[in-house]
This record gives sequence, structure tokens and C-alpha cells, in this order.
Amino acid sequence: MSNCMLCGAKLIYGTITETRKCVYCGEDKPASIYCENGHFVCEECHGADMQDAVEGFLLQTRAKNPLEIAEPLISHPGMPFLGREHHPVVAGALLAALKNYGPFQVRGRAKVITNEDIKEGVRRMWQIPSCSCAFQGACGAGLGVGAAFSVIYESTCARDVERTLQMRATNAALTAIANNGGPGCCKQSVRTALEVAMELLKEHFGVRLPFERLKDCRFPPQNSHGCKGARCRYG
Repeated sequence: MSNCMLCGAKLIYGTITETRKCVYCGEDKPASIYCENGHFVCEECHGADMQDAVEGFLLQTRAKNPLEIAEPLISHPGMPFLGREHHPVVAGALLAALKNYGPFQVRGRAKVITNEDIKEGVRRMWQIPSCSCAFQGACGAGLGVGAAFSVIYESTCARDVERTLQMRATNAALTAIANNGGPGCCKQSVRTALEVAMELLKEHFGVRLPFERLKDCRFPPQNSHGCKGARCRYG
């Protein structure tokens, strides 16, 4: 799952988007990632089985630790080693943990996270493409923190304080992920974003969720560009 889904060959990460035919659906799509043998898999086909798996798990879990919620998803057999499928995990794990936590105060009002809130956070994050870290300068895992805080604050473009606080939360997560260095690893970014978010939940809302930092990677070494090996903070 770290290289070409069709033939296992090494992936090529281009800097310019071109049109290629997806080997699964046969449609012509914008492509910047393809394998040495020319195979291209579009975003819709890449990890397609994960959409239902992510939402279904988030809606039924009773855990209050976002890291505990995220781990089975990023370890799922259908989860690629790298890709946009990781982005909704961050927003969803935070919102699911808060739903299970119960009511908390948001700017003087009681807030209860619902299943619809979880679905909304997950929906927003499926819109963030793979490699947003390189192509848009913002890792999707970090943006997942912003999506969760947007749902919590009920933020809109027209709101003042809520929008500001949400964006500061996003910035904190993105800074921590950037400070990990590269190359990018989606597993590491998910864990880093959630660790930062849990500190922010205490700061913003006084919410203290159960926390236990993972001390090992739990994934076999990858030939993918995303594996830091001994340099990984979870290695």
C-alpha cells in the first residue's frame, strides 16, 4: 500500500499536474502522482473502501482518547500508507472523542457533539487532496484540527472570534507537523496533530481527554518516501 496499488512499483511525485487515465475507473483526471510504469490511480479510487469504514467506526466507538480512536483507522488493511484518507481521521477522532466525553463549555454555552457533527467534520476533510502539504503548504492532518475546531465553534467566514480561534488551532497543528521535518509521513502527522489538538482542547475549553503517547511506530519499515526510519519520533 506504500507504492503503486496495481504493480507495486515506486511512485513518482511530480511538481506539475497533467491529465492521466485512472487504471481503475478509466476516467481522465488531473495527476501529479503515478508509478514508474505509468499507472495512475485517481483520488476517488485510491482508498475508496475507507470512506464507509472511517465514518462507521467513528460513529460507533465509545473511546474518549482521540489517539486510541485514530490508531485502528490508520492501521486498517484498506488504508494506504500515504494519502488523503488520513485527513478525515483527525477531525473525526477529535469529534468522536468529544461526543463520548459529553457536554463542555464553548464561550459560555454548553456544547454537545452529535453524530451529525462527526459526519460534517469528516465530509469537509474528504475535500482536501493528497499531498496538500507539498502542493498547498498545509498538511491535511493539521487542517483536520481546524475542521474539528470549526465544528466546535460553529465558525463561518463572517464570524470574528470563532474564525480567529479556529485558525490559530490549525496553525498550531501545522507548525508542529512542519517541525517534524520531512519527508512527509501521514501516520506521524495524524498522531502529531491529535497530540497538539488535545492540548488545545484543554486551553480552549478545559476539556481533558485521556492521553497516552504512542512510543513506537507499529508499522513495518516502508520503502515509501514517507518513512523516516530511525529519525521518526515514534520509531
